[in-house]
Parts: sequence; structure tokens; C-alpha cells
Amino acid sequence: AVAPEWRGRGLADALVRHAEAVAAAQGVQTLFLLTTTAEAFFLQRGYRHADHASAPAFIRATPQFSGLCPATSAFLCKP
Repeated sequence: AVAPEWRGRGLADALVRHAEAVAAAQGVQTLFLLTTTAEAFFLQRGYRHADHASAPAFIRATPQFSGLCPATSAFLCKP
């Protein structure tokens, strides 16, 4: 997340690119995320909708997926 006073400077995009690069360097093949506010932002960066029911077991077991994020959260993934 980027504080409102810092938005519009490309920081969010840089943070996502960095996280993706670190994940790739560690051999991660698919990224998953839940969002209630940034769905369009991630869709513009190649993430796609995923069915909550198809989430891998290790994702379903996280506190965020199993209860902290509302059921209306967008569940997205990117290979």
C-alpha cells in the first residue's frame, strides 16, 4: 500500500515489480493476492481473476484467506 500523499509517483508499480522479481528469483511460479481496493491496479499488471475455491491449500490456510479478508475480496493470480 502507498500512503495517499505519495500516490501518483509510480511507487506502487515499483513495489509490485520488485516483489515479482524477488518471487521469480526464489522460484515462485504463481503469485496470488486478495484485494478489496486495488483490483483494477493489479488487472492492469497482468493479474487475472481466480476462483476462491481453486486456491491452493496453503493459500486457503492463511488467516487472510480464511477470515481476515471479506468473501467479496478479489482473488487474483499471475503466473
